Amino acid sequence: MFKIEQQKTVIWPVPVSIPRDGGRITRSTFDAEFELLPQNEFTAIYQQDGGNDEDLLRRVLVGWQGVADPDGDPFDYSEERRELLIGIPYVRTALVSAYLDCSFGKAAARKN
Repeated sequence: MFKIEQQKTVIWPVPVSIPRDGGRITRSTFDAEFELLPQNEFTAIYQQDGGNDEDLLRRVLVGWQGVADPDGDPFDYSEERRELLIGIPYVRTALVSAYLDCSFGKAAARKN
């Protein structure tokens, strides 16, 4: 039997493809904490004047694990740091993709 759940947040893996010289990429993963939105709230974000992926992430990205600064020190979540991450195009793309997979109930890719 299917039971409707009122789950508010989910920890979800975010695979990131980091561009490198010569058209190569390095793959890395961290875990994001997303607040799952009802469909009407999700739709409203994009229907607002100028609503975009950044607006979505400001609303749904509420934490993360496994992110480090360039020196390897933990890069703990804050709203200011969230803005830094979503300002990086390849990270923003990875976050939006992970959120959509999560909210639509797609299984996360498994690590080898």
